[in-house]
Amino acid sequence: MLQTLVISGLAAHQEKENAFRQSNKEDMRLALQKAMISSKSNEWATPQDFFDELDEEFHFTLDPCSTHENCKCERHYTIEEDGLSKGWAAHTVFANPPYGGNVAPWIKKAYDESKKGATVVCLITSSTDRSYWHDYIFPYAAQIRFIRGRLKFGNSKSGAPFASAVVIFSDKIKYIHKICYYGESVSMAKRHGRKQVSVT
Repeated sequence: MLQTLVISGLAAHQEKENAFRQSNKEDMRLALQKAMISSKSNEWATPQDFFDELDEEFHFTLDPCSTHENCKCERHYTIEEDGLSKGWAAHTVFANPPYGGNVAPWIKKAYDESKKGATVVCLITSSTDRSYWHDYIFPYAAQIRFIRGRLKFGNSKSGAPFASAVVIFSDKIKYIHKICYYGESVSMAKRHGRKQVSVT
């Protein structure tokens, strides 16, 4: 009887410990996610090597949602300069919109400016349940590229707690396939010195 109680007690203790560890792990994950996409830290620098590959393809002339420190183009707008209020029509635009629930206006702006002549390439979270995906991206994007693996933003040593996608709005570029994906993760391609290749 005593042995049964001891075993039962140990099992209960182990169960509580496992639950605590799982809860603690989840708290850490949520804390990281909150830190990365909260409105207090919603401007995250695009990984330079990933941007360089896109820039080689598109030759960007404007970064409308950046800081002076993390801008990717000489011509850029900060939050104080309000890139949403500026015209983009004459540019090839790279946009990594601020996170924290502020992506939708940038996606609408990207679509609107593409109708005026701009090519706009957006790096965003792959949150396909969001309304702006259904209102603007799925119906009107020239191409959607899903990224395998997780990008490392800014100086982070860890991958982001969310998947990312590249969304292209343009009336000037016509793609055969609307949806494609990168066949190799960013980290793997970098490790082997290869460029990422989009696969249809």
